[in-house]
Amino acid sequence: SSRFAKAPPTSSFDLDAIEAYEQELDTVVFYADDREDVEDDMMESTGANLYTVPPEFNNKRIDMVISSFEPKLSRSQCGNLVTDGHVGIVDSEGKIDVVDKKSFKVEPGMILRVNVVLEETPTEIVAQDLPLDILYEDEHMIVINKAADMVVHPAAGNWDGTVVNALAYYLANKSPFGSGEFVGVEGRTEEHDIDVDGTDGEAVFFRPGIVHRLDKGTTGVLVVAKTRQALGALSEAFASRKVAKTYVAVTVGNPGKRVVIDKPIGRHPVHRQRMRVVPDPHKRNSSGMAPKDRMINPQSPSQQGRRALSFVDTMAFDGKLSVVQVRIETGRTHQIRVHLQDRHTPIYGDEVYGLSDWNIRLAKTGINRPLLHARRLELEHPITGEHMTFLAPLADDILRVSKAIWPDIGTESNLLDR
Repeated sequence: SSRFAKAPPTSSFDLDAIEAYEQELDTVVFYADDREDVEDDMMESTGANLYTVPPEFNNKRIDMVISSFEPKLSRSQCGNLVTDGHVGIVDSEGKIDVVDKKSFKVEPGMILRVNVVLEETPTEIVAQDLPLDILYEDEHMIVINKAADMVVHPAAGNWDGTVVNALAYYLANKSPFGSGEFVGVEGRTEEHDIDVDGTDGEAVFFRPGIVHRLDKGTTGVLVVAKTRQALGALSEAFASRKVAKTYVAVTVGNPGKRVVIDKPIGRHPVHRQRMRVVPDPHKRNSSGMAPKDRMINPQSPSQQGRRALSFVDTMAFDGKLSVVQVRIETGRTHQIRVHLQDRHTPIYGDEVYGLSDWNIRLAKTGINRPLLHARRLELEHPITGEHMTFLAPLADDILRVSKAIWPDIGTESNLLDR
């Protein structure tokens, strides 16, 4: 019997349909289905301070407002408090709604609860001689095939061993095209002031040249700018969706052929490190009430989602597992993992969004990561404007599992690249 869900398509997606969806990508606000108390360390902390927003701070960013209330903290530290979930808005019933976007705009009369929890932050990036699989490099940018279990840039809990640590050493000591503008003598990195899409709330110093990210367990194509001009151009290209991103994943179950998933994604109201598909605010439950009607504060920022659009195409299915291709038009945190979980076909090996019994089975083979790979990236060169396509070979673990599902993937892998 055939192992294909259907005959592999000659072209994975209808470009006209994709362009139509792109034109519809306007800002839409969505809300979660329930107002739930956020019971975390913020609720019990003895270091939490309460502040009432005065009229002069109307429509100001919350990190700026906090820095005014907490003069001993830097603006960066205040931003980190927000993104780490230590800042909330207290409503009329005393409930706390956590705010995790430092760009959130406050209103007069809002009561802010700030839990001052600060982690000692390193003052510099350590240059480390770590292996890098370089796909392309010139004096403006570098493209790598990121390895599994490697974080892109230093952050709390991962101050070294990251892609940035490895690049700091490589660019200063080995690059035939020069170190660029962000890496100085002995691999020391320099700060830049470009606003990078998708990295809201993080200290710029620790992500020099980073224009997009891959999750720790995800392998594949990652582009990093080496100059400020390249960083600005690449950041704008990602923000305006001028970069085509295609992934390969192994899923439990069959997501289907040419599936369009157009569902908003937001942070989970309780489990702050997780994301979820935000339920339709107009869909009624068994009580006959829509979520928007049950909301105490329908404008609650933690209950909003951002539009997320994924195109999923099953390339092969063996009755249990699938090899799928996913093209994303937006770049929300954990987007592919969340969308596939919502479709009840989670990524094989995903400890956060996957199925534990299947993950245990995979772990017995020595694989302990989500089988997700950034296969293809298309963009225009940030300086010359040349159209460029980068392909990252499948990592050994995902290739091995994929071959068991689709034996011909080794000879027909070009089907993944059309």
